[in-house]
Amino acid sequence: MRAFKRMTTVFTRLKPQTALMPAARSRVAGALNPWGALRAERESTRALLTLATEIVEEVADEITRLRNAGCDLAALFNDGMLASHIADKFTCSEAEELAEFFRATGHPHVADLWLECHADGDDDEDDLHYRGQRSELALTA
Repeated sequence: MRAFKRMTTVFTRLKPQTALMPAARSRVAGALNPWGALRAERESTRALLTLATEIVEEVADEITRLRNAGCDLAALFNDGMLASHIADKFTCSEAEELAEFFRATGHPHVADLWLECHADGDDDEDDLHYRGQRSELALTA
């Protein structure tokens, strides 16, 4: 009991001096009251977990919105007539990027449709999707 009284007097003497140093005071208070330090740690952990949960929920909602937008776009582009009129106007890299987007959103059949329609319009032997006969010069290059 005397030890606690001594500590109390030491703490009351240190209190005015540690008022200017909050970090030192928190260490002293944590050493004298470990349950208070644990409570503060638990409360800060709870606050951080609540914040993390809110962030995860917002990201999940955004992913759902983006996935739905990708599906809507794939439904719109899943039209052979549209692809046959437009795909041959794309460069090979543009057609590949569009196909990669549709594959990434889970619509590989739309990607294949656009690449096929794009390849039908490729008439240069050097094009990536060219399907015609290649000359010897193009084969050696």
